[in-house]
Amino acid sequence: MDIWKVIAEFLGIQGVFFEDIKQYRKDRKALLKVRLKRSHCFCEVCGLELGNIKDWQFKKVQGPSLGIYQQIFITVFFPRAWCEGCQKNRPAHVPWIHKMFPSMTCGFAELAGRVMEETTCRATSRLLGTSPRKMWELDEYRMQRMLQYMRLPDDMDLSFLSADEVHFLTLRRERKSIFSKKYEPKFITNLVSYVDSKVLFNASGRGKEALAECFKVLSPGQRLCVEKVAVDMHDPFIKAIQEHLPNAEVCVDRFHLTQSLNRCFDEVRRSELKKAKDQFTQGMLAPSRRFVLVQKDQKLSKGDEKLLDKLRRLNTNIHNGMLLVEYFHNMLQRKSISPFRKELLQWYCLVRESKLKPFRRLARLIRKYRSNIEAYILTRLTTSVSEGINNKIKTLKRMAYNYTNEFSFRLKVLQRCGYLNSYWINTDKWLYTSD
Repeated sequence: MDIWKVIAEFLGIQGVFFEDIKQYRKDRKALLKVRLKRSHCFCEVCGLELGNIKDWQFKKVQGPSLGIYQQIFITVFFPRAWCEGCQKNRPAHVPWIHKMFPSMTCGFAELAGRVMEETTCRATSRLLGTSPRKMWELDEYRMQRMLQYMRLPDDMDLSFLSADEVHFLTLRRERKSIFSKKYEPKFITNLVSYVDSKVLFNASGRGKEALAECFKVLSPGQRLCVEKVAVDMHDPFIKAIQEHLPNAEVCVDRFHLTQSLNRCFDEVRRSELKKAKDQFTQGMLAPSRRFVLVQKDQKLSKGDEKLLDKLRRLNTNIHNGMLLVEYFHNMLQRKSISPFRKELLQWYCLVRESKLKPFRRLARLIRKYRSNIEAYILTRLTTSVSEGINNKIKTLKRMAYNYTNEFSFRLKVLQRCGYLNSYWINTDKWLYTSD
C-alpha cells in the first residue's frame, strides 16, 4: 500500500507526489511540500494539456486537519508551460485549490463550511487556526452558492404550515416632525413546516408581499396540497394565504388569543387599581400579581384562595373579568364546533352584561375571526413550532451579537433552521474541486 497516496486522499489532493514533510508536534502543525505531476498539468484557461515547461511556481495553502495535527499547510509546486490553445505560457491549473479562496484547499473550505453550519464563524476559526473574517466570507459564499441548489424534499408533508415574523433589527431614523416615529423595526417572515419543524423559506418584512414571496418556494401542485395554515391575527398574512393557497384553511393561534384576553383583563386591573382606596385591594391588584389573577389551572394554597375570594367579593369588575377569562379558556378546550358555538354565545352575553369595555373590544375581534378560531378547534393547529424556531433564531442573533446584513441573516436562518445545509444538499464534490 502506498502510504503517500493514502495521505493525499485524506487531504483531498490529487495528481501530486510528496517531496518533503515537516512535523511540529508541540504546535500540532505540519508542513508538506508537493509537486504537481506532469500528467496533470493542464491550462487553467482553455483546459488543454501544457507543453514545454518554462519554470516552476509555488503556492502555500491550508489543508484539512490530519489526525492530531490541527494545522496542515501545503506548499504546492506547479509548472508554467506553453499552451498551444492560448499560444502563450500559462500556469497549470490545480483543481483542489479553491478558486475563490486561493489560500485554502477545497477540502479545508468544505469542512470549515460544514462546521460553521453548527457553530459560529469565530469558533470555527479558533478550531481550525485561521482568520475569523475569512471564515465569515467563506460562509457567505457557500450559503449563496448552496441557495442555487436548495430544493424541498420530495416526500415532505405540506398539509400543515405556519407563518410568523421574527424581529431582525431596529433602525434609528431622522424625525421629520415631533409626531413621527423615532425608531423603525425590521422583521423577517418565516414559512414553517409544522410536521418537520423546518423553515421552508423566508422574506423581508411582515406584510402580505413577504408571505407571498415565501409561497414561491412551493410548486403549484404543492400549494394545492396545503390544508391548514396557522397564523396570528394578522390580516396581511390571512389575505396572502387566501390568494395563494386556494385549498388552505386559516387557523388562528391560541397563544395570541390568550395574549389578547390577558391584555384585556390587565386593562381592567389597572383601571380598578387606580380607583382602589383600601390597602388590601391595592396589594391584590399590584402589577406583580397580574399573572396570578388570570393563571389557568393554578394551584393555590388555602390562604391565597381566601384572599382571592375576598377580592372577588369586594370588586365586582375584577370578579366578572376573572369569570370571563376562565370561561374563555374552558371554551377553547372544546373539540367540536357545536358546543363551542353554544358557549361562545353565552360568553358574548356575559361580556355584554359585564359592561367591561376591553372585553367588548375583544368580543368584536373574536366575532371577526370566529371561522378561523373554529378551524383551530377542529385541528388544534397552533404556531408553537414557529414560536420555537423564533426562539432559536433569537439565540442565533445573540451568538452573532446581532446582524446588520438582512440577506445574510435570512440565509443563516435557512442554514440553521431550514434546508440550506450539507445534510439536505449533497456537497461531497466540493471537497475536491470548487468548479
